[in-house]
Amino acid sequence: MADRFKIDMQGIDAYLKKLADGSENMDESAINAVLAGGEVAKDGMQMRVPKDTHNLEKHIVVGDVKRDGNLTYVEVGVLHADEETSRYGNAQEYGTSSMPAQPYIRPTQKEDAGKIKKAMKESLIEDRTL
Repeated sequence: MADRFKIDMQGIDAYLKKLADGSENMDESAINAVLAGGEVAKDGMQMRVPKDTHNLEKHIVVGDVKRDGNLTYVEVGVLHADEETSRYGNAQEYGTSSMPAQPYIRPTQKEDAGKIKKAMKESLIEDRTL
């Protein structure tokens, strides 16, 4: 079960190629773009998460930027929480035998995908014009 998801540059590859000619530091621009998308995803998850004690909401973060070859990505979700908070987050997302699911990760992935990509593109445009 997942208590996070990954934001990466896939899906805007053609846009990246177009910008690469005018960008001095494409790696830095990619980092800024995934962080911008990660912040949008974090906001969406925090907006949707159940807020009984606000503990789970406080543990939704944007992780460190990682690279795998040419892929730049960041994970967003319950990344650095204690075991109890992580277990609670999974129970909220998927439900249990005695509690229905109150998902906050999957709806964010689905409903905010356009906002996430838009934030990433805007970040790339901003980096190019600086």
